[in-house]
Amino acid sequence: MKLRAHHLLCIQKFTGHGYDAAFTAHMTAVCTQLRRSPESPVLLTDGCDTLCSACPHRVGSFCDSAEKVSALDAAVCKACGIQTGAVCSWERLRELSRTRVLQSKLFHAICCGCQWYALCRHVEVSDGNENCSDT
Repeated sequence: MKLRAHHLLCIQKFTGHGYDAAFTAHMTAVCTQLRRSPESPVLLTDGCDTLCSACPHRVGSFCDSAEKVSALDAAVCKACGIQTGAVCSWERLRELSRTRVLQSKLFHAICCGCQWYALCRHVEVSDGNENCSDT
């Protein structure tokens, strides 16, 4: 599976809300797959990824918010000590991003400009990834 670095955070904070029904269903399916198979390999990418396929911000093979999401990706990579192009298990990436970003002051610093921040800041993240919905 290909994921942008900032999506490591989004997946763990996801509670069943999205841009529209199609995006929400796709996000739920991806979260469920990763929760059921935490050993799944994830390729970190700096372009459109698995989640982007259902995103209304995707225009062809590009994101219309490319500058914003690239900055988010760079901040998450720096905080976690990872690089695009790396392949790691979802479990390892989830742990890195949870401990180094989501459970630190960096969460606010990195995510405060995101439209979903008001919702995500109230979602607790544990090591089991329970927030991913199966509905």
